[in-house]
Amino acid sequence: MKKMRAIIASFLAVATLFSFTGCSSFKVIDDEDVFFDALEDAVGIDKDETTHAKNTKINGDKVEYLISAKDGDNHYYYVRFKKEDDAMDYFDDLYEDFDDLFAEKEFDGSHAMSLTKTRGAVTFNGEFEYSKNIGKKYVSSGTELYGGIYVNKNVYIEVYSANGSKRDKEKIDTFLKTLGFPKP
Repeated sequence: MKKMRAIIASFLAVATLFSFTGCSSFKVIDDEDVFFDALEDAVGIDKDETTHAKNTKINGDKVEYLISAKDGDNHYYYVRFKKEDDAMDYFDDLYEDFDDLFAEKEFDGSHAMSLTKTRGAVTFNGEFEYSKNIGKKYVSSGTELYGGIYVNKNVYIEVYSANGSKRDKEKIDTFLKTLGFPKP
């Protein structure tokens, strides 16, 4: 009987661990064409409707490829850094801003956060209680935000809807599902 309890307890501990780390299980999108295809298939945005650049810089860090697209209230952002550390540093700054926001209860809604040495995710579905800077973006109080930020190795991806409709949120969900990323 004691062995059975120990086995069940071990199983529950492992299941709990997987449920907490589930947010971090997504693949690296190291080919920009995968991102372009997801934009076209899931959202209906063609490559020529995006802003994209090769070999540029963000915050002084070298970037191999950058894609930015907007569809109404929805924003899609892809950055493939030359170095993994640069991608993680970029993500860490935003991760800390969101962590503070959630800890100070300045965001009313649901969220999930996960972080490992080479991968991280923050998903959110709610409203800002107060105006706040998230990274270099100013978000005013009452803004509803739905989506997520993700990093895996040298690739950073940001997908969100600001004050979007139900249809906008569905597009975000479809896009994230196409990439195999966790939804809010």
